[in-house]
Amino acid sequence: MLSRVADALYWMGRYIERAEHTARVLEAMRDLRLDLREVNREVADEQWRGALKALSLPELSLSRLVLDPAEPTSLLCSMSRARENARQVREVISPEMWEKLNQSYWSLRDSVAAGQNESTLSQALTGIVSSSFLWDGVTDASMIRGEGWLFLKLGKFVERTDGVARMVGARLAPSGVSSGTSGENVTWPTLLKSLDAVDAYRTAHPKRVERRAVIDFLLFEADFPRSVRYSTATAADLSRRLRRFHPELGQRVERCFGRIAARVEYADLDTLDAATVTPFLLELGGSLSEASSLLQKTFFLC
Repeated sequence: MLSRVADALYWMGRYIERAEHTARVLEAMRDLRLDLREVNREVADEQWRGALKALSLPELSLSRLVLDPAEPTSLLCSMSRARENARQVREVISPEMWEKLNQSYWSLRDSVAAGQNESTLSQALTGIVSSSFLWDGVTDASMIRGEGWLFLKLGKFVERTDGVARMVGARLAPSGVSSGTSGENVTWPTLLKSLDAVDAYRTAHPKRVERRAVIDFLLFEADFPRSVRYSTATAADLSRRLRRFHPELGQRVERCFGRIAARVEYADLDTLDAATVTPFLLELGGSLSEASSLLQKTFFLC
């Protein structure tokens, strides 16, 4: 496979996952601000700022973060980059994949033309999440499980690991506003909603939403597809399968992702006290960045 094709597939996976993750978080934060606007605006605003920080987004209006074509961090720009990468490799992806991604992009463009009101923004956010699910299903149903599929999925799970780890880390950061009971009662249910984890969490922990249980679930639950443990294990498996196509080149990449997965698999909150969870997440972020850089140097820049 040509390096430019591998690069485009990897980043297509990352941009689509980034758009879905960001849309989900922004939708949850939007609902929270509406619910708390008259009750506790200070807590709502703090939650909003924390989410933007975790997403590496500037403090702009929701309409600009979603539909502004001139804002490089907007959801529209993420989908545009994913579409451009897909356009460059149309000979590798299935026609159905291109059709679905193209349709999602133009649906967002239509939202820009329709006017950026509350209804339009809500439909745009839910539309991105739904389109991502559909695109994922079309991809798995129509794309051969070769190098291209592996690069695409690696991009997805690298991005997912980074996004979830950042969201948990942001909620662990010290705060002057929501350190009390009211803030805690908002933070953890909202975090679960942001990551589409409410029902899965309740299945594992039916009694109540507790800080420690939420952190443990989102970081170390082996069977939840959005947890850090599941994502790192999947990325390690994908890199191992990729090595079959490139026995020499893929060895270092496989080991790098394997070490990350092992580090997460054998960690738990019994060995990580409250003071060491944040350093653990920072270490994970650094290791993930190194693994992604090594992947790109090995396969994309050769």
